[in-house]
Amino acid sequence: MSRILVCVAWPYANGPFHFGHLAGAYLPADIFARFHRLQGDEVLMVSGSDMHGTPILVTAEKEGTTPAEVSERYHEVNRDAFRRLGFTFDCFTTTRTVVHEKTVQEVFLKLLEHGFIARRTDEGPYCPQHRRFLPDRYLVGTCPNCGFESARGDECDRCGRPLEARQLGNARCLICNTAAEFRPSEHFYLLLDKLQPQLTEYLGRQAHWRQGTRRVAENFLAEGLHATPITRDLDWGVPIPLDGYESKRFYVWFDALIGYLSASKEWAIRAGRPDAWRRYWTEGEAVRQYYFIGKDNKFHHTILWPGVVAGVGGLTLPYDVPANEWLLIGGKKASKSRPTDADAFIPSLLQHYTPDLIRFYGALLAPQNHDTELDWDELPQLRDEVLANQYGNLVQRTLVMARDRYSGTIPTPPEGWTPDGPDGVGPRLRAAHTQITAEYEAVHLKEALDRTLEEVREANRRFHEARPWQLTDPARARVVYETLWTIRALATWLSPVLPFSSAEAYRMLGFADGPSAGDWDRALVPIPPGQALGPVRPLFPKPAKAEPTPPPASPAGAEVPPLAARVGVIVRAEPHPSADRLLMLGVDAGEDAPRSIVAGIRGHYGVDTLVGRRIVFLSNLAPRTIRGVPSQGMVLAADVGGRPVLLEPPEEAAPGQFAEGRSGADRTISHEEFSSYGLSVGRVIDPAHADGSTVDLGSGPCQVPGRWSPGTSLIVARRPADASEGWVLAFGSGRPARPSEPTPAGALVR
Repeated sequence: MSRILVCVAWPYANGPFHFGHLAGAYLPADIFARFHRLQGDEVLMVSGSDMHGTPILVTAEKEGTTPAEVSERYHEVNRDAFRRLGFTFDCFTTTRTVVHEKTVQEVFLKLLEHGFIARRTDEGPYCPQHRRFLPDRYLVGTCPNCGFESARGDECDRCGRPLEARQLGNARCLICNTAAEFRPSEHFYLLLDKLQPQLTEYLGRQAHWRQGTRRVAENFLAEGLHATPITRDLDWGVPIPLDGYESKRFYVWFDALIGYLSASKEWAIRAGRPDAWRRYWTEGEAVRQYYFIGKDNKFHHTILWPGVVAGVGGLTLPYDVPANEWLLIGGKKASKSRPTDADAFIPSLLQHYTPDLIRFYGALLAPQNHDTELDWDELPQLRDEVLANQYGNLVQRTLVMARDRYSGTIPTPPEGWTPDGPDGVGPRLRAAHTQITAEYEAVHLKEALDRTLEEVREANRRFHEARPWQLTDPARARVVYETLWTIRALATWLSPVLPFSSAEAYRMLGFADGPSAGDWDRALVPIPPGQALGPVRPLFPKPAKAEPTPPPASPAGAEVPPLAARVGVIVRAEPHPSADRLLMLGVDAGEDAPRSIVAGIRGHYGVDTLVGRRIVFLSNLAPRTIRGVPSQGMVLAADVGGRPVLLEPPEEAAPGQFAEGRSGADRTISHEEFSSYGLSVGRVIDPAHADGSTVDLGSGPCQVPGRWSPGTSLIVARRPADASEGWVLAFGSGRPARPSEPTPAGALVR
């Protein structure tokens, strides 16, 4: 069992936190803490509201109220949002507690005693109109590094570099826009230059850090560290415990960083064990500290905070700083201060989406290795295509079959069955469990989720190909039993990301509650045969929506959907700069210029193999922007266990040619309307007859117009998706489009 301290960046209590904060810092921390608790590790997760940040002063001044009123109000707003999202803080406190104030002052005095703090007089920014020194957020100007014209007095929001007020060009007061004057004022400085040898030695041991985070710290050390001020001319914040400095307070970054230590102490006091915090902080204790932060906080957590810890002495240094990059909205860093980003505020999102859906999108979108663009269209799309259609559908149909065929209990596998039989699911579950565990341990949270979703797709493939609805016992009992065991494993692996639905899946399987401490490795324990199931209900119910007006029926009786499928040739293929799964394609459709289409086929098709390839794409789908790149269509591919298999047009079909029977296809259709059609791979099973041909679609037969030879693979559209008649995707020559490689009947086309 390991001992883990999870430290989460402190949100300023000047407004509700937004999706960028969630995906970039807060959610990864909760996922990581939940994983380690499931493993049975000893975990302490701490954070709180930063009540002393100058953004709070700005907000209070704009509202005509006090910083105390603003900070207390938003502390409650954010604490409630974290609670509703299922966060597992052991202590979520504030920087206004007695414990915090005392801890900050003790750290300051210890650094002063050890010779790492000195008094210096320097010129600070002063507003002659307001007749006061300007806190960092009250001072704006031009960044000397990147030229951003609204950089702050302590940091640039564009390039993320820490700044000093004197470095800004055109420095001015944020409130009245008056040019700032610089007047002398005495302050305390942390002598980072004196701590550089210790920090250099410390950084040399951090080979496990993310490359981008380590590079930032190395660059600062290479440039040479300088003494940095840790006090400001303010009356809001933690007082300096020395006479003669009543008009000054500690700089918010010095103050808030020490919050990780003070929150641990507060947790120990609340638990009735005042010294328990030492288990996570005393040098020499077997503990690993992880600091989850955003891109703009790298300097403070890789240089400033380790410097403070080293200077105090006797405390544990950070083990890892898994910093994420920025989440972008409209190409800009998401910001709570920008009115156009208000839809991204978590309290607002919780009014429209379930906590698990918000968590899932945040986990998939987390800007782990590069800045990532937010696309709100993806959120409901992921709910429908991944959570509902893949994971939720697997859970639903398997549990319904167990409920209806086995009297509401887990079926007993056939005599002689073992988890490790020739085709048993045990070896696959063990291999996946080992890989997913290793990814979580390394704080590769996106990779852990991606690997789990691979198993969701694989479980769907195995269940579909086994066709238990066509089997009789004992063969059917084996398929259902192994799939239920797999669902238990999936719910366990997904529990750090989807705690609410994982608990619901466990209860449907007949367990009293969801995965809890120590349950991680129980994912590999076969589920108890004969266990009574709980009530079975949809795991991710789709919201009700109006059905689109159906287009006219074809002469053969099958409805002709308005899907403008066309032939295209890929003339350009590039990786998407902000998404690991996407490619940016240029598609020649016989038009004046190639169409821009974003396709989720990266990792399955190499860029070099795609240029010149003939494809089938949907041309009348409503255009949208995906992670900042416009997409004017959808490349059609069969979904084979989560692996896309591109469709191919017949050889004689020319670029731009439409599929037959495209009545009504000139109108634009929405993504919702497209999803209402069951577009899937079928295989002709009966000889052609007067009324058409019979096609096997995996879940049952379907009648399609046309005389097709037995064994022919066809792409069939139906609306609704379980209709008994369908329409075939074929071109002017009467030749069908088909998957580019053998594909099982019933595979969905997306």
